[in-house]
Amino acid sequence: MPLPTEAQRQRLCDLMAAAFIELRYLEGEQAHDLAYAFHNLPKEMYGWGAWNLDTVRARLQRYQDKHAERPGFPYVAAFNDLFPPAA
Repeated sequence: MPLPTEAQRQRLCDLMAAAFIELRYLEGEQAHDLAYAFHNLPKEMYGWGAWNLDTVRARLQRYQDKHAERPGFPYVAAFNDLFPPAA
């Protein structure tokens, strides 16, 4: 799977920035889960790990599904906008 382009990495950084902003307002397990959803992304998007769109998307989806009662930033929709899922 090809690594993200420079433009895609910039947008992924915007997504991570949104997560950091949201983390300032979260507590406990939800904060942990959001951090877990993103913690590998900085290295993965540069090839220092296993870059896989489905894996990243699944981590974001798990977070959103688990915390659907307190919706925040639409991480999965933003990721899908950047990397549309296969039809």
